[in-house]
Amino acid sequence: MKRLLVGLIVVVLALVVLGAAALLLVDANRFRPQIQASLGKALGREVSIGKLHMALWTGSLEADEIRIGDDPAFGKQPFVSARGLDLGVKLWPLLVHRELHVTSLTLDRPVVRLLQNRKGDWNFAGLGGGPSPAQGTAEGTPAGFTIDRLRIDDGRIELTRTAGDRKVYDHVQLSADHVGTRAAFPFELKADVAGGGTLALDGRLGPWRSGNAVLTPVDAHLAMHDLDLVGAGLMARGSGVGGVLDLDTQIASTRGVLRSKGRIDARKLQLVASGSPSPQPLRIDYQASYRLDAGTGRIADALLHAGAARLSIDGSFDNRPAVMRMDLKVKGQRQPIDDLQPLLPVFGVILPKDSRLAGGTASMDLTVRGPLDALVIHGPVALDDTRLAGYSLGDKLGGALALAGIDAPKDTVIRHAEAMLTISPRGIDADPAKAQIAQLGSFTGKGRMAAGGALDFRMLVRLDEGVTGAGQAGQGLAGLLGGSKAGGALGGLIKGMSTTGVGVRVGGTASAPSFKLDPKAAVGLLEAGTRGDTGQPATKQPASSGKDVLNSLLQDALKPKQPTSGH
Repeated sequence: MKRLLVGLIVVVLALVVLGAAALLLVDANRFRPQIQASLGKALGREVSIGKLHMALWTGSLEADEIRIGDDPAFGKQPFVSARGLDLGVKLWPLLVHRELHVTSLTLDRPVVRLLQNRKGDWNFAGLGGGPSPAQGTAEGTPAGFTIDRLRIDDGRIELTRTAGDRKVYDHVQLSADHVGTRAAFPFELKADVAGGGTLALDGRLGPWRSGNAVLTPVDAHLAMHDLDLVGAGLMARGSGVGGVLDLDTQIASTRGVLRSKGRIDARKLQLVASGSPSPQPLRIDYQASYRLDAGTGRIADALLHAGAARLSIDGSFDNRPAVMRMDLKVKGQRQPIDDLQPLLPVFGVILPKDSRLAGGTASMDLTVRGPLDALVIHGPVALDDTRLAGYSLGDKLGGALALAGIDAPKDTVIRHAEAMLTISPRGIDADPAKAQIAQLGSFTGKGRMAAGGALDFRMLVRLDEGVTGAGQAGQGLAGLLGGSKAGGALGGLIKGMSTTGVGVRVGGTASAPSFKLDPKAAVGLLEAGTRGDTGQPATKQPASSGKDVLNSLLQDALKPKQPTSGH
C-alpha cells in the first residue's frame, strides 16, 4: 500500500513536471495576433497588447500592457490603456491543440477615457459594433463574445463632456461574470469620486446593444456616500454654495431612458451664497427620468422632508451645461414653521441675532430656475400665527411707545406676513411685503437684503389704534400730548401713525437691523398735525424748518433704543 501511494505521488509529480515543461515550451507570443483579433472583433476597436508570457502557477497568460483604440472621430488617444493584462486560459486545448480559450480577463490599473462630442455622442457608444477595419476577423473566432470572468483592479475613469467639465473616478474595482453580448450579466462596480465621495453600483447589464451602447439595458442599485457637490464638480468652486450628499436609489435603463427612484440625504446644504449651511440633514424622496441621448430629464412627485414638514418638488433639469440647470416648482401649504427652521439658511434667510421663528405655519409656491450653483428662486411666501422669539420689533422701533406707557412685547408676534420673494446670488428681494404684528400694527413696503446681509427696506408703518389712542380722547400716546402746539403737532404725528402711517427705513444687517423714521413721510404727517381739526391748511413752512421741529420733538421719543444683550 505504501509503495502504491509513493508511486501515485511520483506519477503526479511527473505530470506536473511534464505540464510545466510543456508550458515552458509554448511560445505565448504566438497567440498574440489571435488575442488581439478576437478582442478587436468583440469590441469593434483596434486592440494591441504587449509581450506575452506564461504564468506557470496560475496557468494564465500575462501581458505587459494593453491598449484599446478609440473611435477615430474622438481622436487618436486610446479608449483604454492598462499597465498589465492577465488572461485566464484553458490549459488542455492550449497544450494539446494549441487552441486558445479565454476564461477570464483582468486589467491592472487601467485608464478609461469617456468622451462626449459636440453632437452629444459618446465614444463608447460604438463598442461591440463589429470588427475593426484595421484588423478584420480571425479564424475560429466565435460569433458571440463571451468571457466567464472580467475584472478591473485599481482603475481610473476620466469623463469629459461636451460642456468641458471633467469628472474623475479613482480606485475603480469592477467585477462581472458570464460577460457576453447576447444576454444580461451581473456586475459590481466601486469607485472613489475625485473631490470627495464614493460610488457603488451593482446589478445586471445587457444584452449589449452593438453600435449604440447607450441603449444597453441596465437594472441596478446605486449608492453614493459623502459626495461633495463642489469637489465632484456639480457646483462651481468659488460660487459660495455647496453641500454633501448621500444617495440610495434603484435605476433602470431601457430604450435610452434612465429611470431612478430613491432617496437623497443632504448635509451642510447651501443653495444661496448669502446663506449658510443647513444645521440639520435634509431628506429628499424622489422619482426621476433621464433621456440619455438628450441629456435632459424630469423630476416628479419628489418630497423634501424637514422634520414633519413636506415640500413637493416637480419639474425638469438639463444636464448638458457644465453645471446642471434646474426648472422646478416647490410648493407647501401651511407647513409647521418649527420644522422648516433648517431650510432658512439654505435659501439665505437670516434672522436677527439670537432669535428664531416659533410656532405657526408657512406656505409657499416657488419656482426654482437656473444653474445648480446660481439658482433664482421666485414666488409668494406667507407666514401665519408665528412668533419671532427673542426679538421685540416694538422695542427696536424706538421710545415713542414707552411715552404712552405701553410696554413692547418681548417677542414679535406675527399674525400674518407675506411677500413676493426673489432669492438669487445677489441677495433677497421682497416686493411687495407686508405684515400684521400683534400689539403694534401693520407694515407694508418693499426692499432687499444684499448678498452680504445689508438691509435696505422702506416700509409704511400703521400703528394699531389701541397703541396710539387715535380716535379715543385722552387715551394712548396721542391723548398724552394735548395742550401745547408742539404737543399737538406730535400728537397729530402719532395719530397719523394709525391713519396715514409713517415711513420707516430699515437698514443695518439681517442679524442686526436698524430702524429710522423716514424724514419726508414724517414731515408730511407733522404738517398735517399742525392744522388741527379745522381742515384749514396751516401756514406753509419751509421743508428745512419742518425737519428742525421734527428733530427737536422726536430726538428722544422716536430714537431707536440701543440693542440689549442677545438682540
